[in-house]
Amino acid sequence: MRLIFKYPDNLESLDITLATKAYEQIWQTDGQRIVELFNEYTGLVFKQENIEVIIHNGQSMSGKDGVPMRLNSSNDSIVKKRGALIHELGHRLLFGNGLYASDENNQDDNDEIRVLLFQGDVIRDLYGEADYESWSELNLDNHAEDYIKDLRHVLSLSKIERNAKLKTIIGL
Repeated sequence: MRLIFKYPDNLESLDITLATKAYEQIWQTDGQRIVELFNEYTGLVFKQENIEVIIHNGQSMSGKDGVPMRLNSSNDSIVKKRGALIHELGHRLLFGNGLYASDENNQDDNDEIRVLLFQGDVIRDLYGEADYESWSELNLDNHAEDYIKDLRHVLSLSKIERNAKLKTIIGL
């Protein structure tokens, strides 16, 4: 699987260009291991061979097949950039395998919880305990109340509980 990073057409977008390069460097360094860990935790593989990625000054979004992934240029630390990339790729992995949460308002199962069930473990395995702690604390800043509630719920589960819940959702 390849990520194709789209750079801005004009040089006036230096902050976007620098952020694009930073995200691209994370992918070049860690992409293969991210994909391996996703497979290890979920048993799933990416259905898309290529995913276009655009860095912009706005909310990160995974996009879906045929729609570019968007990552926020204002994620100002490497930990935030890693977390955003892994999070949105997690959505892509699940969506690409048809694993959308139902539209019902379920406190224990939604698209965010599904990604959070393995995102933190992937970060911990890749970058260590300090980055995991930074990620879990950073995610409480500037996020919607529902997201914070979902993250706190997932963080309250043990790794065994997270893995069991994920396997139930995925049907393994």
